[in-house]
Amino acid sequence: MTPDLIAKARQDRLIGISDKATNRVLRLWQRVDMGQLDASWAAIAPAIVQQADAAQYAAAVGSDRFTSQLSTANGFRQETASIEARAFVGVDGSGRSTEGLLHGAVTTTKQSIGAGLSRTQSFEAGAVYLAAMMKTALADSSRYSDMVSATGRGYTQYMRLVEADACSRCIILAGSTQFKPFKRHPACRCTTQALPPNTAGTNPHEVFSAMSEVDQDRAFGKSGAQALRDGADMNQVVSARRGARGMGYATRDPNFGNRGTRMVKTTIGTRPDGSAVRVYTTTEGTTRRGLFGSSQGRLGVTSQKVGDARYATTKRVRLMPESIYEIADGNQATAKLLLRDAGYIEYPITGFGPGNAWVEGQKRMREADRLFADRIYRQRGIQIAG
Repeated sequence: MTPDLIAKARQDRLIGISDKATNRVLRLWQRVDMGQLDASWAAIAPAIVQQADAAQYAAAVGSDRFTSQLSTANGFRQETASIEARAFVGVDGSGRSTEGLLHGAVTTTKQSIGAGLSRTQSFEAGAVYLAAMMKTALADSSRYSDMVSATGRGYTQYMRLVEADACSRCIILAGSTQFKPFKRHPACRCTTQALPPNTAGTNPHEVFSAMSEVDQDRAFGKSGAQALRDGADMNQVVSARRGARGMGYATRDPNFGNRGTRMVKTTIGTRPDGSAVRVYTTTEGTTRRGLFGSSQGRLGVTSQKVGDARYATTKRVRLMPESIYEIADGNQATAKLLLRDAGYIEYPITGFGPGNAWVEGQKRMREADRLFADRIYRQRGIQIAG
């Protein structure tokens, strides 16, 4: 087997271990008495922790075998060092006890009740928390056992292997790096693949290109994925959603369920027929030091503080790709121009010559795009500049 297939098989095994343990824990959660939360948790907690410990141990035991298989496939002469699998049992990636971490299901349930949710909704909120933290703790411990095994056997770098259903935030982190703690969100199931020295890993664009359009749309949203296919910068597309109005990541509000599943449109103008123009906007990168905000400053757009905001932001509204494609109405050239103007597509470096001629060249391109973009916005009744 090739190293990639070996790493994928390891990932599948780890996901299988996690899913099986999580399902067993959720069945135990069914025994919770909503009238006696603390007492009923005390009764089932030992069995829940036992499931977590067994899954962590099963994952850690396979780390050395996984590293050996990779070494054989890579032709890498590894050192003879083995990990102590039990060292990865009983704690999560932050060093907290899994028992204390999973007890948060009870706390979450109580908070939901206090927020006015029904018993059924509160029970489900506790179950969601329990499942997410189980998967997070198991994924963290297995990643670290694989990394420690690789380090002990002479490896100095690893590649982040994203799973088939990885989200956009994981995909932009795909690739090789030095040994560092994994950046992950709750229930992230990305795994590691040790690489021999001087071996290049994959990169986010390779991962994106290998995905079907259906999977691209699922991970990045239809408009975000289309922007990438049109040449947009992946980091800008993904980070823009972080600052999009009405969006959040991996947060649960007792009153609104999972936040971040829907964006909220902002009224930003009036059409000739008097109807409101509503679009999706983002604050990401709009400060003076942000990529979009600084580019606006060079074009003469001023900044201001709004309300009790900590930093001043550019007065020009930054649209999300979703609204840009809606405004373009199927015109590819218009969509690309507006994406460039909103900072999603980089300008080419041209005009090499004495001094900083290329800087002036980029400025001229930005100014030309701005004239056309503003004309398009005005035609549609959109007030994008303050």
